[in-house]
Amino acid sequence: MRNNLLLVGLVNLCLSSSAYALSPEQFTSLEYHVNTGVGKTLPYAADKITPEFRKAFSFIKFDEDTSIKLVTYIDTPNRAFKEKAINIRVREHVTKPRKSKITVKLRAANPEAFGDVSSYKKAEIDYTNGKAAYSVSYDIPFSPGDIDVKKVDYEQVFKILKGNSTVWEIVGDIYEANKKDLAQTVVMRTHGWEGKLEDKRFDDIEIDFQLWTPYYRQPRVSFTEFSFKGSLKKKERLKEAYDYLFEQVNAVNLGEGDNQGSKTTATFKMSKAFK
Repeated sequence: MRNNLLLVGLVNLCLSSSAYALSPEQFTSLEYHVNTGVGKTLPYAADKITPEFRKAFSFIKFDEDTSIKLVTYIDTPNRAFKEKAINIRVREHVTKPRKSKITVKLRAANPEAFGDVSSYKKAEIDYTNGKAAYSVSYDIPFSPGDIDVKKVDYEQVFKILKGNSTVWEIVGDIYEANKKDLAQTVVMRTHGWEGKLEDKRFDDIEIDFQLWTPYYRQPRVSFTEFSFKGSLKKKERLKEAYDYLFEQVNAVNLGEGDNQGSKTTATFKMSKAFK
């Protein structure tokens, strides 16, 4: 297994001189998040946008189409994958099944901490409340006919991952040592809508709104956020758009919602298998 798996999870890394370390310039994908509450403008687990929601967030013009996905994460009760800063997500795209995928994501506090990684799908910086989080991810497509997200066949998931040699180098040894102890989180259902900011300065930026709720409605919580993506080349302009969106969303003042941090972390916390 590559050296990065021994290093990624460590807090104090010093690999800036390594020939293999990633540089900040390789993180070409930027994603910005603004958490929000929705008050009474949307019912719980809403599957369509209401007039009340549109009125409250009138600075965004939303499309009618709803995107529906089912999401679950895999690890062991003692978080063997998390120990190496690895997340494994299985996501079924209900409205567009061909976009269903298993994502293996590595996380680190800075670009240099990733060490020797290659052939990744994207190197991304996530900004939430102005704080940056770095990740490198690998996306492997799957057919919903082969994997039921609501009751995951772990052997099938890792059989698919084994088909990608780079991904298997990352997860293979951990899987073999822990395959009898694998568990999945609660299944989350996401309803999403796309839109554009009414401010013409940013009319080429696509805004996503996502509503996450447990598929079986237990526990009864919801996570809601606005987000948008862009390239490193447009970082200054994207930051300007983020500042504008943050200001507008917070001016609505419908509360903070149930989750103000990572949806992945919150999903694991509410999952009994990992308590």
